[in-house]
This record gives sequence, C-alpha cells and structure tokens, in this order.
Amino acid sequence: MTAPVHEARALAHLARQDAGPPPADPEERADWRAELRAAHDGYRAGRAIAVGVDRLDTVRRAVRAGRYDARDHQDLTEALAAVEHGCMSSWRTTPYGLVWIDNEF
Repeated sequence: MTAPVHEARALAHLARQDAGPPPADPEERADWRAELRAAHDGYRAGRAIAVGVDRLDTVRRAVRAGRYDARDHQDLTEALAAVEHGCMSSWRTTPYGLVWIDNEF
C-alpha cells in the first residue's frame, strides 16, 4: 500500500463496496442510501476493529486504541497469530488501508 492510512475513508470505501452501485431507478435510491449508511455505521460502531498498513500494523493500532487486548501474548506477532487462528476475523484491503473486520459483530 502506498497511500497513507485513513480510517474514515477506508470504512466509507468498505460500506460503498457492500452497498454496491447506486440503482438507476430514483425510487430505489433511498433504500440504497439506507443500506450504505447502515453498513458505514456498523463499521464505525465496532465491526471494523482497526485500519493499518498491514496485518501486524493493524493489530498494533488496535492495541493502542484499546480495541484489542494483547497482554496474554508475548509479542504482536503472537497476537496476530492468535487472531488469525481464531477465524472470527477477516481482513479487507482498501486504497486507504487494511481493515481488520470482526465477523462476530
């Protein structure tokens, strides 16, 4: 990734991907906007744990923000391995950073 990490833009980008393109029919646009807003609100409310340059940086940012407790791990590499092993998260790439997604949210 070459662009700087920008959390707000990354979450907006994901919400737009989730909602898909706006419908051609103007009557359907209100529902599309509501779907877009719901996706964005979900990411902002905690579905997106952190945004970073790569997976390790994303875990580091989550720890700093108090979104992830890594005290039970010797280092962040071990914490990342535990996150990946848990299979309750996914990672999505945007032009604004890698987003760690809580699949259980």
